[in-house]
Amino acid sequence: MAQKSPLFSSPIAALHNVPSSRRRVSRYSISFRPPKGGKLIGETWVNTSDAEDFIELGREEFASKNYASAITLFEKALTAEGSGTKRDRTKPAELSLGEKQSAYYNLAAAHAKMENWDLAFASLELTFQSGYANGRLYGLGRAARDYEQLEFDEDLKDLKRDERWSEVMEKYRVKGSEIAFQLDPSNSSIGKAVEMMSRKKTNER
Repeated sequence: MAQKSPLFSSPIAALHNVPSSRRRVSRYSISFRPPKGGKLIGETWVNTSDAEDFIELGREEFASKNYASAITLFEKALTAEGSGTKRDRTKPAELSLGEKQSAYYNLAAAHAKMENWDLAFASLELTFQSGYANGRLYGLGRAARDYEQLEFDEDLKDLKRDERWSEVMEKYRVKGSEIAFQLDPSNSSIGKAVEMMSRKKTNER
């Protein structure tokens, strides 16, 4: 359950259980748009998008067991301005992959708590379809760790009683040979060494 914000090191960034030291103290009514926020990462202040602000507020509601309010906020995040590509000056920036994964992941957990089984599984599918635990995007080693993190998340455990859980998890299981995992820069020192050698050869050309 140690999910992180899209602005932290993990690409999945589900914001599902960020340590309390990173939680905001101020709270806002879910009927209002949150002000532009930010957070301190090390010694650097990083601005956050509207989407991430909604996700953060939703996570606070989730932690307080206000699951219905959390769902509303996570849904608002999906239509809010994100930190991704801005394709049209008249429209807000798109959500980044991390923000999409974060919103859907948390929606799956919140719907599971509310016993909205169909919506929970729909959100779980959308989490994976948004790139969660995708070896091509993040490397096999990192994807496998993210997959395992979701598989054993306590807030999703009630979904395991439904046969759809096994179907979804098998469908998106991270697959790859042992050699592929060893050569993955995100997973081993061997992979990092191979990547460094490859970059060196490229620079020498």
